Amino acid sequence: MMKTYPTNDLRNIFLFGSGGSGKTTLAEALFYNAGITTRLGKIEEGNTVSDFTNEEIRRRNSLYLSLCFIEHKEKKINLLDTPGYADFISELYAGMNVCEGVIFVLDGSVGLDTSSEMLWEETTNKGLAYGIYINSLDKEEINFWALVKTIKERLVNGAQLFYFPYGEGVNFSGIVDVLNLKLVKFTDKKIELMEIPKEIEEIAQKEHNQLIESITSENEELIEKYLEGKGIAPEELKVTLQKAIREGKIVPIFCGSAKKNIGPQVLLDFIIDYFPQPKVSENNSLSALIFKTYLEPHTGKLSYIKVFSGIFSSGVDIYNSARRVRERVGQICCVQGKKRVDISSLSAGDIGCIIKLKESMTNDTLCLEKEPQVIKPIIFPEPVMDLVIYPRTQGEEEKVANALATVVQEDPTIKWHYNSETKETVVYGMGAVQLEAMVERIKERYNVDVGLGRPRIPYKETIKTKSEVQGKYKRQSGGRGQYGDCWLRIEPQERGKGYEFIDAIREGRIPKNYIPAVEKGVKQAMEEGIIAGYPVVDIKVTLYDGSYHEVDSSDIAFKIAGGMALRKGVEQAQPTILEPIMIVEITIPEEYLGAVVGDMNARRGRILGMEGIGKRQNVKVQVPFAEMYKYAADLRSLTKGSGKFRMTLSHYEETPHLVIQKLIEEYQKSKTAKNE
Repeated sequence: MMKTYPTNDLRNIFLFGSGGSGKTTLAEALFYNAGITTRLGKIEEGNTVSDFTNEEIRRRNSLYLSLCFIEHKEKKINLLDTPGYADFISELYAGMNVCEGVIFVLDGSVGLDTSSEMLWEETTNKGLAYGIYINSLDKEEINFWALVKTIKERLVNGAQLFYFPYGEGVNFSGIVDVLNLKLVKFTDKKIELMEIPKEIEEIAQKEHNQLIESITSENEELIEKYLEGKGIAPEELKVTLQKAIREGKIVPIFCGSAKKNIGPQVLLDFIIDYFPQPKVSENNSLSALIFKTYLEPHTGKLSYIKVFSGIFSSGVDIYNSARRVRERVGQICCVQGKKRVDISSLSAGDIGCIIKLKESMTNDTLCLEKEPQVIKPIIFPEPVMDLVIYPRTQGEEEKVANALATVVQEDPTIKWHYNSETKETVVYGMGAVQLEAMVERIKERYNVDVGLGRPRIPYKETIKTKSEVQGKYKRQSGGRGQYGDCWLRIEPQERGKGYEFIDAIREGRIPKNYIPAVEKGVKQAMEEGIIAGYPVVDIKVTLYDGSYHEVDSSDIAFKIAGGMALRKGVEQAQPTILEPIMIVEITIPEEYLGAVVGDMNARRGRILGMEGIGKRQNVKVQVPFAEMYKYAADLRSLTKGSGKFRMTLSHYEETPHLVIQKLIEEYQKSKTAKNE
């Protein structure tokens, strides 16, 4: 069984960066150098520690947050590898809310692209300690120094170079330690410190002086010593640097090639020596937050927790303050991808997993019932894409619903509901890739073959003028017949006022007991739609006349008569179709403003305003919902992955004539097909 580490011996670090930057490869190198694995796993071979699900192996990309631990120099590093694609940004949010340190990974051959900048912005102002790792320096045509300059100008002023490469491309063979003025060479896991070669001595000294000046400027006593040319003890420098990194005032830049295992070795030591220990609550009473839920096919539910205070032990009863239920903690473990190692307890600040909690979910606080606490929940982004999900085999709707109920436990950005208006099950997410991966998971785990499609737009029908019509249903076929006769006045209401039914029958022209039947017929016809099969809204229906038969009248006859009158009345009152109009707020880098505005104009959008926020523009638009299908993917394409948006319903308004005609034609064709 694994030993329990005290808080000051823990480091919680999450890796992030855009897709393809090499985060998982860097994680593999860290595991290898720490002795967790005996060889470097490769994404293309599907044998990495952190990308272990079948979907990730098939796609050769990280899709989910993966937790692993590293024991190094009598310390424990909890390393969270996160996916780099916007569709899976909930995993990034989970990671950065339970870690104190961040390593931002950049592919040196790609540089600082807009997607990377967007991810960086998502994590800033979180009070974390940051580091930047420039990866893949064994590739050709890399301008390392230009990239460092860009990082300082566009990402963070406090970025400071701690290592730079020795050699380029195929000649890249080591890194220069700027702080200690040493050339670091690597032979497998071994590090060899050498004197700085003459040809780079000048640049190394220049970078060293800049770094020392940057560190000492964070401490008044040290800056005085530095300016006076006095010696500074290494321990003084270390304490100041630790504080500066912890407060985010200095962001160290590392470099190397994870694939060639050049550089990751020093990163391990640096994390231990300079990155902060976990932030824990001063309250010693037990509190922990579930930040991720994973449903393992054979084991059951795994609840990933961060302990914020107290000692979390197995074999005890805990209290879920969010759901007000008690849970029994059975097995606690630390994980390395899919591998689990049992542990008896977790100290404050540590991260691990609980197996088979019954009712607890992501964002729930676990504590003691006698000392209840609530940890601030993670605020996940709202989904931006909706698709219809359906079983490819009839009769499996319930299976799909059950599968979705479990899927949403694992990803808080996936939501779903049954739309009674369109008779469809709609699933919401951050993008098409996320929802496609969800479908793969459902098929694999629950043996349900499902498809995704475009949702029906929730159009509404209404009228523009008034009409007065008769609905008369009379049938005689031997024996008792059927007779119902009603006159309706149908008028338009203000937009959004809804439906109103008025009983204006006088002198008993229709007996009171048949009037509810008339309204039932009216409502049913409204729900079914008249001209295009969409619900009728914003009308006032007045029942003002009619007749009945002493023997043949019945509820069903008057219900049919009411429906007949409503259909006829709507057709005679200039019917039209309303479409949902959305308010869309789009945030993009300024250079993409023209392209995004032009795209919105093509979607029948109306620009309501623009506002500059730093280097970005916030564009507010009114646009028809029908024009927003798969906009998440289109916006990413337009902005190279750097744009984001949120969308809310504003109101309904009349649809353009050409669209109305198309909807009516489609409806008539579908009716004809059903009757054939």
